Amino acid sequence: MRAVDRLEVENNPVVTAEGGEGAPSGSEKTVETSWSDAVRLLEQAAAIAAARGCDPQSFTNAAFAAYVAKNPAFRQWLETAHLAHRLDHLRREGRVGVA
Repeated sequence: MRAVDRLEVENNPVVTAEGGEGAPSGSEKTVETSWSDAVRLLEQAAAIAAARGCDPQSFTNAAFAAYVAKNPAFRQWLETAHLAHRLDHLRREGRVGVA
């Protein structure tokens, strides 16, 4: 299993908040734990990539592509933003009318 795939599987810990006022809620602790797991896995992936001579841009591109592939909502947002930008550009050039 790839490290990126493990993010989805491993990052669902159930942590309850204990303590008094000001203690983080369970969801805040879960997010914090999930993020630290993600950082740890990215560090491991970076170490492997560096050891194998992967150039930094290729590693960054692969990490971003993996994130987009695992996050359909972000992919949709990104596609919508790109389309809006492209339409705006075409309108400024006069190649698409404004309704």
